[in-house]
Amino acid sequence: MKMRSEPLGRLIVLFALVVFAGSVQSASDPEQLQDQAIKRIDLFVEHFRKTGDFKTRVADLLLPAQNDLLASYQAFSEQGDLAGAALSLIKLGSIQRMLSQWQPALEVYQAAVKTARAAKHAGHQAEALTGLAQAEDSSRDSASALAHIDEAVELAGPLSDKKYSFDALSVKGQILIRQGNLAAAADILNRALALAPELKEEKLFYAYLDRGDVYNQLANKCDHQKHVAVCHKQYDLARADYERARAVARKLGWPGLQKETETFLSHLTIMQNMLQSRGRMNEQVKQSGLFHPKRAGDVLVSEHFAIVNPDVAETLTPIYEEAQRHERLAGGFADIVAARSAHTDGLMRQARGDLDGAMLAFLKAVDLVEKDRGKLSDEGTRGKFLEDKISFYHAPALVYLEKKHYAEAFSLLERSKSRAMADLLASRELALANPAERSLYAATVELKTKIAKQQGELFKLIASAGKKGEMAEKDAAIQKLEEQYRTLLERLAKEAPKAQELIVAPSATLDQLQQTMRGERFEVLQYLVQDTGIVVWHVSADSVHVRNVFLPRRELIDKIAAMQNSLSDRNAKFDDTMAKELFLFLVQPALAWIKAERLVIIPHDELHGLSFQALLNPADGRFLGEHSQLSYAPSATVLLRLKPAGAIGEGNLLAIADPDIEAAPKEVAAIAALYAGRGKVIDAELAQETDVKTLVAGYDVVHLSVHGKFDASEPLFSYLKLRAGKQDDGKLTAAEIFGLPLEKARVVVLSACETGKAEVTRGDEVIGLTRALLYAGAASLVLSQWEVDSDSTALWMRTFYREAQAKSLAEAARLALRAVKSHPDFSHPYYWAAFTLITR
Repeated sequence: MKMRSEPLGRLIVLFALVVFAGSVQSASDPEQLQDQAIKRIDLFVEHFRKTGDFKTRVADLLLPAQNDLLASYQAFSEQGDLAGAALSLIKLGSIQRMLSQWQPALEVYQAAVKTARAAKHAGHQAEALTGLAQAEDSSRDSASALAHIDEAVELAGPLSDKKYSFDALSVKGQILIRQGNLAAAADILNRALALAPELKEEKLFYAYLDRGDVYNQLANKCDHQKHVAVCHKQYDLARADYERARAVARKLGWPGLQKETETFLSHLTIMQNMLQSRGRMNEQVKQSGLFHPKRAGDVLVSEHFAIVNPDVAETLTPIYEEAQRHERLAGGFADIVAARSAHTDGLMRQARGDLDGAMLAFLKAVDLVEKDRGKLSDEGTRGKFLEDKISFYHAPALVYLEKKHYAEAFSLLERSKSRAMADLLASRELALANPAERSLYAATVELKTKIAKQQGELFKLIASAGKKGEMAEKDAAIQKLEEQYRTLLERLAKEAPKAQELIVAPSATLDQLQQTMRGERFEVLQYLVQDTGIVVWHVSADSVHVRNVFLPRRELIDKIAAMQNSLSDRNAKFDDTMAKELFLFLVQPALAWIKAERLVIIPHDELHGLSFQALLNPADGRFLGEHSQLSYAPSATVLLRLKPAGAIGEGNLLAIADPDIEAAPKEVAAIAALYAGRGKVIDAELAQETDVKTLVAGYDVVHLSVHGKFDASEPLFSYLKLRAGKQDDGKLTAAEIFGLPLEKARVVVLSACETGKAEVTRGDEVIGLTRALLYAGAASLVLSQWEVDSDSTALWMRTFYREAQAKSLAEAARLALRAVKSHPDFSHPYYWAAFTLITR
């Protein structure tokens, strides 16, 4: 049987006609041509491994190989040899990938997948899907890349030749690394390494190198973590894998790759030494007493933001030269490599005092990052993508601030804050039209979260050299969940296809924020935490003031921890010293400009975990929560997307209480009295989870006085405790809340423990109940930061609802705080500072 030649796509055909201009050989022996081409490709790869150069031999190896493969593909097709044709296409796709020709590579691999399926050759299908996933990942189509690599892994699993499984798992690990899903990447790469004894030793090099990258990236997040000892351990694990990769390269005679690996090891040593130096510096600073102010004049405040220091430029020179070398050699991720090179160039120019040149380089880096980010189709991947690139946005913002170009600086900062959440909120309006679609989407979020939690636990076992049997059991459980997740995604694609679409939401501008302020009469304190200080913004309807406060990040972290620990324990003495110091650092620099009664806090980094209402002004002894009507927002963009709640007196109420919480039934009864004839109260027994998921749809005010629990290991598994039923476990998780119909809710109040806690990523993404409730449609939220006392909570809530009948939510929250604070039994801030308000 003869087969019509599959079209390779217009680009490939044109490429062949132009480059070879009739030079395609007669293909009487397609197998010989194919073998010859594969040998040329192998020689090219070997040359790269030995020299690190993949440009000089393109003309004499890759292009002739492409010629041979085109001819062999044509002949195999004419002869009806589908398997042979598929392999030629796979190798053609590999050449296009090596040349960074991503669109041609996609077209060739797609044709290879189709041909391999027609041939019923599982190995070629797996190989073609693996190549297709690589090309899609390089084109930033992450959703398609993961779907195709998962299919490749599944196809390759039963095959006796384990190279197909190894290659598929290896590529999946690389995709997950680039997406920032490091725990999952470690799991996949360990699966690949388990196959190593059955394969050629050359496969080991890349698997060790990739796993070393996982550990290295985890260690590089030390700037965002508190436990430095953990980071040193990750560096040690990375070093061990890089050394294993170097040993393989040395044994196989690959000096080019050996040198590249030694570069990684050298960079790792530099980073580890910097971490140790930073630790020593932090200790010296702590002992100096410089950061324990008593009054406003003790805090160092300036209007300078961009550091000019020629010595810094000299230290950056070798880093820049290395970045340029990588840019010249970059393949599919050239945009990101070029962005890093441009960013380093900007730092050098800034250090030399060339601020205009620095700005051009910085903005080029931002544009390249934005170009890549917009191609990512998954919300989680978008959030993780920015984690190691946030400084790309901060650097030009600081230069703009130096020049007092506030609107431009504000725009850049907004583009770095909670972007994935903003995209998610904007996309939701276009995606989920009915409850069934919302429920299905929430199910995918929950299952994805389960997989992530299991992968995190497995990663800990791997890092601590846990028992092999336990690791194998955990890995098998993950694979089973992944299979369920793939099935669910197929359902989602059919039943709610728009739920998987993610748009890029425009960031709020300074002008938009100030216009909103004019109508709604509030001001903003916004923060940017840097290694050496905090940038404090005060924005009103008609003015902007920005100051740079000298306070090293490590000092800030310690102060916040000390204050919050004293707040969350009623038996601990409140650390008013830290409350005063943090007031002087965070509020005092802007205090003279605060005129409005209402103040919106937009935190950054560790400040998301700080109860600003308990900051204490040493000048008059008043707490900030008494002085101002405080509310919070993850970013200005998210703030402006929220619906204004207004007074809630005319709405209808759903109030649910856990009768095992002593004060809860009285609490909801007092609130329900304000909504006579317009409310539903469930307090005789704990409401069933299934019922709550349905009931919340019809109410303006939703109040849940139940137990809550924050899950630090996986914030989307934080939950509210309800009654279990046949279809649920009684734990209403953040993942499940994504599917709740809360569009009508003007305010959702969780009178429960720890509901306001969240994980905050380096990209300033807030992950937990807050994210889920806002996505579900709630206009405003009242949440708690720690385990709260039931009696003081009941008083806070009664006051809040009474005052919110005619007043704003922010004013009602301030009056509730005052009411609890004035009670003789509840003067400790533990009782009145737990609740935070998120509202427009």
